Amino acid sequence: MKEETKKNLVDFFSKYPLKKYKKGQIVVESNENFKGVYFVKSGYLRVYDVRAEEKESGIQLFNPWFYLSLISAKTGLKSRHFIETMSPVEAWMAPVEEFKKFLKDNPKLDEEINKQVMENFLDLTTFVSQLISGNAYLKVAGLIYSLAREYGVAKGKEVSIKVKITHKQIGILTGLTRETVTLQMLKLEKNKIIDNDKRQIVVMDIKELKKLLEVE
Repeated sequence: MKEETKKNLVDFFSKYPLKKYKKGQIVVESNENFKGVYFVKSGYLRVYDVRAEEKESGIQLFNPWFYLSLISAKTGLKSRHFIETMSPVEAWMAPVEEFKKFLKDNPKLDEEINKQVMENFLDLTTFVSQLISGNAYLKVAGLIYSLAREYGVAKGKEVSIKVKITHKQIGILTGLTRETVTLQMLKLEKNKIIDNDKRQIVVMDIKELKKLLEVE
């Protein structure tokens, strides 16, 4: 998300009470109404489904509470997934009608948000393709690319990801074991795609990462 877009959203949402949630808390259940549009100030969440055999199926989507509650506000649909905090989370919640009025009064911002939703959809199609391929290397690389897009700060060809995420959390989001994630991260470092010094991921060349994932 562009910094200007994020700033405009923070300016709007910060007028509403800031709510705090503990790590591991389910904030939205499947088939539940969102009750408003949410914007996360800090922390991150995961989205997943529970199949009939009680197996979880994760969905790679960053800032999910905002985008999914936005889609619900525009369509009237209930949540189709569970949303759970992966860290302590702080979030604002705005009434649906007030947020819709805000977008109506700011058509350029509405257009930018819609563009971001469509880009996220394309990212999801790439993620599904990676899941089907069963290639652990591409799964981890794809997650890092999504992190770079959502939380990255560019400096030349490098992108520093300004959110700390553990190998275990990457495993949860990609459906891989922590050990497998560690191996793939080491491969990405060896291939000079990333630097993972001091638990902060730096994409060394974002163009090379996009080329690897065939998203150019």
